[in-house]
Amino acid sequence: MLVYFIGTGGSEGIPAHLCTCSTCSEARKFSFAQRRPSTLAVITENRKAVLFDVGTDIRDFLNVPLEAIFLTHWHHDHIYGLYKLRWMARETELYAPKGHADALILNDPKNLRPNVIKPGQTLRVDSLKITPIRLKHEVETLGYLIEENGKSVALLYDTKGLPEETREFLESKAPLRLAIVDATYPPGFDDPYHNNVDEASEIGLSLAERTVLSHISHKNLPFLELTEYVRKRWGNRVLVAYDGMVFYV
Repeated sequence: MLVYFIGTGGSEGIPAHLCTCSTCSEARKFSFAQRRPSTLAVITENRKAVLFDVGTDIRDFLNVPLEAIFLTHWHHDHIYGLYKLRWMARETELYAPKGHADALILNDPKNLRPNVIKPGQTLRVDSLKITPIRLKHEVETLGYLIEENGKSVALLYDTKGLPEETREFLESKAPLRLAIVDATYPPGFDDPYHNNVDEASEIGLSLAERTVLSHISHKNLPFLELTEYVRKRWGNRVLVAYDGMVFYV
């Protein structure tokens, strides 16, 4: 499978509108440092696309039929693109947790077909086996274990650490090929709902061969400084995601 990082930012994106912080200022100089809100696609061995979160309008990046859409949670930075996709000319299954569901999507989904899913409820989509797992966030939030042909990817945002049952489940599957982990904040920053860079890296390193840090806020280190920090501390075992990045699993 291929993992396609369409959006790797937090809710505000980078650069945030009118913000003059060092992260946003750098992103105006170097377009590779700009980030759309969290949006990720998995391309199966059969070249089918499955979407995980829709924080941005995907039509310029993934103009293909979708086998399914999975949401981690219903915060608006993870569902913005659904308001466009509900008009697509093909019925498409949407899987999401129940908590804080968006009323418009539920009551007027157009060609979306919403389904409630729960932790441990394994689904098969094309060649993928997808298992929702509980995360620790402000609202009900699911991560996903995505498996294909003996290789596995864990999608772990938004979260602060991991619930014990989730960690035990993932450890039973370890080593994963890839862990994609919420790294919203810079090293040393403590937040009740999101990891910082060090916390995210430690989670990934304990579970997977490679870790990719994503869901990165403009409050984090500027792109070049962040990549240097991560490279010096963990070498190539931990990578910083960027919009347009593709990882072959």
